[in-house]
Amino acid sequence: MIVQRAALWYPEHVLAVGAICVPFAKPTNGFVPLEKLVQRFPNFAYQLWFESYDSDQELSSAENIAKFLKGVFRIKGDSPVTWNVGKDVLKRMGEPSLGRVWENEEIFKYYVQNFARTGSMRGPLTYYKTRELNYKDEVDLAKNAKIKCPALFVGAERDIALPPSTWRSQGWVSQLESYKVSKGHWCLVEDQGKEVSPIIQRWVGKISTTKANL
Repeated sequence: MIVQRAALWYPEHVLAVGAICVPFAKPTNGFVPLEKLVQRFPNFAYQLWFESYDSDQELSSAENIAKFLKGVFRIKGDSPVTWNVGKDVLKRMGEPSLGRVWENEEIFKYYVQNFARTGSMRGPLTYYKTRELNYKDEVDLAKNAKIKCPALFVGAERDIALPPSTWRSQGWVSQLESYKVSKGHWCLVEDQGKEVSPIIQRWVGKISTTKANL
């Protein structure tokens, strides 16, 4: 979302913009409380916990941070874990195993240590807590919002949080190229990114060639 807004607010500084899994979302004319959004899109239920004070409190120990990262970062073939719920996320997860996203356990330990060093995961989850502030910042853009530079969207068919039903309203991005891959939300690392990487490489190559000829 931050990348998208950079292209919207500062188009003179952006040659092209790409989004993986997160579809381009136009600023809205009215604020929709998260509770109502979840009623319409149950796949966003996890955000209720992300925006709550509970997530700050619970994700304040290395043990819970490790559990959270294990439970959320999973790909096809890993044993399933319940995490897309509005409360008691860590409790509902049970005791997840280390998924194949973290094939190198040293990298997993590095992430846990650095998140734990800050005292909590409040930083990474702050965006979910500022929806209304963000709405107020960009409400004047809503009517005429347009991303005009070349844009790429790659959606993942097995994405639980952002399934194909959420990809439909991207017509406000005038030069959008859309693709889909058969993987899940972590398609950039699933199967070492073999399906999504060629799409990105072709698109970046085309953009680079076009800009070089201008």
